[in-house]
Amino acid sequence: MTTGDDRSTGAARASFASILERCRSLFPPALLDAAGWERIIRAAKPLPRAVADTHFGFEFHLAEPNADADLVVLAIPGSEVARHYVSAGKRAAPGSAAAALASGLERQAADPNSYLARGVRAMMLEYDMTGLAPHRPVPPPGVFFSPSKSAPGSREGVPEHGDAAALLEALAVTAGWNSHREMAPTVERIVAALPEAAYVFQAGAHPARSPKGFRILLWDVAPQEVPALLQRLEWPGSTAAAAAVLAAMEDLITYVAVGLEVTAQGIGPRLGLELYRPVRWFDADARGWHPFIDRVAEQGWCMPEKAAGLRRWPGVERMLGDGKLYIVRQGISYFKVVVERGAPTAAKAYTGMSVLPYRHRPAESPIPPPDAARP
Repeated sequence: MTTGDDRSTGAARASFASILERCRSLFPPALLDAAGWERIIRAAKPLPRAVADTHFGFEFHLAEPNADADLVVLAIPGSEVARHYVSAGKRAAPGSAAAALASGLERQAADPNSYLARGVRAMMLEYDMTGLAPHRPVPPPGVFFSPSKSAPGSREGVPEHGDAAALLEALAVTAGWNSHREMAPTVERIVAALPEAAYVFQAGAHPARSPKGFRILLWDVAPQEVPALLQRLEWPGSTAAAAAVLAAMEDLITYVAVGLEVTAQGIGPRLGLELYRPVRWFDADARGWHPFIDRVAEQGWCMPEKAAGLRRWPGVERMLGDGKLYIVRQGISYFKVVVERGAPTAAKAYTGMSVLPYRHRPAESPIPPPDAARP
């Protein structure tokens, strides 16, 4: 399928939103309806075209009736996208989350010894757009750090293990928080409880959410090790429910990541189990994902119409614009199954998209776990 034409070169260069507008027909209505699309465009309009120079993504809430999504943007430290957030933050109101993000990024980028400079290879900026009312401003994005030295095996050289305090300090600065040290002991306790090969792969903070807290993502925890880990951590949820999720998907998943919420009160009751297949985010692999999607729907974690929409998502299309031929790739990165006592178990799909000139291969994502991780 070819969308667009060669006449609107100005629009094609103007902003990230203009690129998305050309791709509107590629979003299944079951996943993103008119209201959801409008929310995504609201978040995209201030963003530079450079967002599309690598790839971006969407988080679809599969158990909720509204057909909308959250937007995920990648920023490499020192890149044009990172410079955009610094520039925008300097124009923002003093004390705002945008100003804090700009100040934190600028100060850390200028210091070669800062945590951002020595320990972060990419940032993931996540906009919570699901259900946002039309009159509400776009919330500041959550900021997630992906470390530059993550590797399975020895913990030596992995920034989160060696310097958890610096990680939390860097995240707090970019989120604009003055108080965060009360959460450090809990993060240190998580690190101490990890199996030998496991490590903190990603950590983030959402300045717009309440209460304040960090999300800690653990990688290279074997599925059979998860229940024991949760018990060691005294996670305030149902370990049996978490084990049941993994048992239901064990024959279809290759990797699992464990996402924990940390607040001033300790480890929160919400658990995110991220389930991966051995594919890269830009591999269409539609047939390979179909059994996975079917199983998630059979478990009741995904509405049937959204499962049908997801089956239509992976693919590769052509798009004309800016006097060039572009290739649009859509892939699925992973599913997250959320387990929380007193709430139905529900799934989310994290998808990737790229819009690149013909013959330009998408870069490997700096966010997903490395191929060398334990199978």
